[in-house]
Formats: sequence, structure tokens, C-alpha cells
Amino acid sequence: MELNKWSEELNSYNLSNEYSIQKAEPEEWGLYCSVYYNMAYTGFFREEDYFNVSRNNSFWIYKGESKIGGVRMAPNTLYHLFFMPPFNDSFEVLKLLKRILIKWSDATQRIKIYEILPDQVHLFTRAGFWPDEFRCRWMQRPTDHFNVRWDHDFIVKSPEIIENETGAKQYINEDEIAQCDFDSFVGGFEALRRKKTSLEDFIPNEEIYFTNENLTQASTLVYDKVTGQLIANCRLCLQDNQAAVYSIGVNPAYRGKGLATRMLQRALTSLKDKYPVLRLYVMEGNDAESVYFNLGFVPGVQEIQTMYVPVYE
Repeated sequence: MELNKWSEELNSYNLSNEYSIQKAEPEEWGLYCSVYYNMAYTGFFREEDYFNVSRNNSFWIYKGESKIGGVRMAPNTLYHLFFMPPFNDSFEVLKLLKRILIKWSDATQRIKIYEILPDQVHLFTRAGFWPDEFRCRWMQRPTDHFNVRWDHDFIVKSPEIIENETGAKQYINEDEIAQCDFDSFVGGFEALRRKKTSLEDFIPNEEIYFTNENLTQASTLVYDKVTGQLIANCRLCLQDNQAAVYSIGVNPAYRGKGLATRMLQRALTSLKDKYPVLRLYVMEGNDAESVYFNLGFVPGVQEIQTMYVPVYE
């Protein structure tokens, strides 16, 4: 059976003579995902629109005329796979999804599967997906008012975003931020997870396009008043429609002074009445996890950050 290549114009694809996938309306698809995906995980994300954000990659999975599950997938990516009882032949369906995903994808890039939760790790492993080495989880707490007090040795600002001569967005002091992040993360778990090794790798660009004025104002830059050096920063972004910490780092020479705690407290205070919660994504083994616990952040389900197809078959 010949499989169709990916096209934005196609609404349905045959997986086999028995199974197919069909484009889904995001709101209804999101409702089903919130019930059938993983209750420990979806219960953590309480807002109704977490799974129904407008994307062109939500599909229903059909066996004949019967809807048996759903998935989000596009070339080189797949996530939020779920099945509806009493259907139980998930392994057969995943093999078919993998086959068409390979047909769709760029052979020079890895096929990545995101947010693999404990109840699906064995399923994806059996289907030939390899696990990444990193285990991560979301943490969150309600936004709240804190009386944040800064030592007189520090100058505290919010970052500013401008458009450069080409029309691209950038932080005014992106070189300072890159140096601060390089000093904070290089050689550590977070740099390894994000595959960043050089100073150039740390130049901020991604989160600028997933933020807004409220989140920028709630972000923090901390300078040493004497030297003028940027020694800590906490930058926020949107994770779907909610506030999240994109990056938080402190120069090793200034650790132990409570800077990470104060930057998070400043963010929680600034976002009060604008966003109900603040989230952050933490990797297992990150020493900063104790800071988050002490601030009242509660952890969600631990997940394998990504799995992937090592070689196209």
C-alpha cells in the first residue's frame, strides 16, 4: 500500500487497509486528549486550553469507521498519542504511525517524539524508538505577591526587546545575556540538554518570539553595582498560553546569595492577576530543583524529554 507524503492540504491519510488518521478540530481533539492521554499528567495542566491550542497537526486515529484515539504529528515529530478504551492494540497502530512518519520526514533530521510519559515508554521502545538520556518534568505554582528585597550591591532591571535593521527581534544587551548564560551553564546539565557549548550558542533568540510585554517586564536582569557585570538573569516565555520560565541562571561566583529565589519571586509578583500560574521545566539531577521546591513549586509527572528514530528503516 502506497503511503501519501505530508501535505498541508490533505485532511486524511491511510495507514493500512484497516487504519487511517484524519485531521481534527483542535478544541474537540483537546477535550479527548485531556481525558485519555495520562490523567496524572493532564491533571497537572488544569487549564482547559492546554491541549486544544490551534495547530494544524492534530489527528484522529480510526479503525475502519470507529474513532480509537488521537495523535499530534507532522514531519519529524510526534507527541500526545492516546487511545480510547476498549481499544488495546496500541503497538500495531504505533508501528503504522512510525511508518508514515518516516515517509513524511526529512531523512537528514531525527524524528523526535516528545513528552513520553511512564505509561508509554515501553510501547515506544518496542516500536523502535530510542530514549534520550534526559528525564524532565514540569513544575508550577500559583502566582502571588512577594516582598522582594534586593541587596544594595545589585542593580535590577527588566530586559528590553527591539527590532534590528533586518526586522528581527533581539534583546538590546543580547551579548551580555549570552555571556551570563555561558558563565552560568557551560559544562553543566542544562547546557548538555540543550546542546550548547560555545558562547555563540547562548545568544538568546528563540524565546523572544514566544513572549509578550507582561512576561518581559516580569523577567529579570541582575547586575553587580561595582563591576557593572550582568551576573544573573531570569527570562520568561509563553508555554502554549501560560507563563513559563525559559531560562534562569546565576554566575557561579554569585551563587548562594538567593538571587534565583528573588528573581522567581519577582516574576511571581509581577504576573499576579495576569497569569494564574508560573511554570518551569526542570531536568532530573538539576541542583536548582531544591530552590523551586522551597518556593512552593509542585512537580508533575516525570517524562523522557524525547525519544527518536536512530536510523530510517
